[in-house]
Amino acid sequence: MEVNMLVLAHRGMGKGRYENTLKSFKEGLGHGAHGIETDVRLTRDGAVILCHDATLKRTMGLETVVAEQTLGELDSMGLVGEDGLTTLEELYRTLPDDKYFDVEIKAPEAVPGVIDIVRKFDALDRTMFSSFHHECLGAFRKAFGDKTMIAPIIDREVLKEGAEEFLDETVKRYRPFALNLNKELFNYMGLENGRKMLDKFRAQGVRISLWTLNDPELFSQVRDVCDYLITDRSDIMMQFCRNH
Repeated sequence: MEVNMLVLAHRGMGKGRYENTLKSFKEGLGHGAHGIETDVRLTRDGAVILCHDATLKRTMGLETVVAEQTLGELDSMGLVGEDGLTTLEELYRTLPDDKYFDVEIKAPEAVPGVIDIVRKFDALDRTMFSSFHHECLGAFRKAFGDKTMIAPIIDREVLKEGAEEFLDETVKRYRPFALNLNKELFNYMGLENGRKMLDKFRAQGVRISLWTLNDPELFSQVRDVCDYLITDRSDIMMQFCRNH
């Protein structure tokens, strides 16, 4: 897939009851998003399931620990479906095959299952693998080769002194396809300094992914140093892109 600036629907339409559901992803894509960002964990029987948190407390009000249940048990509880839990395999099967995926690894033990699913759907050229657990990303490169799209996620490290040095070391160590960065970096270091830093890494061939960016005004100021926009509001952001 040729990569220009892509808008990715964050958990579909963002945080809340329907995040990471087929319903939410379809809505995000329905607004014209180029792809989706999702989070993966493992059930007890090894199903790669879409879920940000370790439990269902925040999204469904349940104390259920996802890793302690089988997919069948979750289904028998009425939790699996269009507006409930779903699997990564079902997501690839259901969404259009021209849509881009950013698969965030929340549980490193899910990596082998993700590899199998991406192979099954021949989806490597439209899948980026991201994680806060940077070490686990090496398994994707080992499985798929040096051109695999891996993206270490960086959060607070860009919101304090030494941010650029930290990113220098991350790029040197992991040779990533992209850096997945907290957009709050602009609030910390200022717009001009932030843009200059991102320009530096893009000049080295590293793509920049910004999360979670829902503000068209900020986007208008940084879009030329952004390769991936991860947003809760693909409706607003795609309308902005169409108008500008």
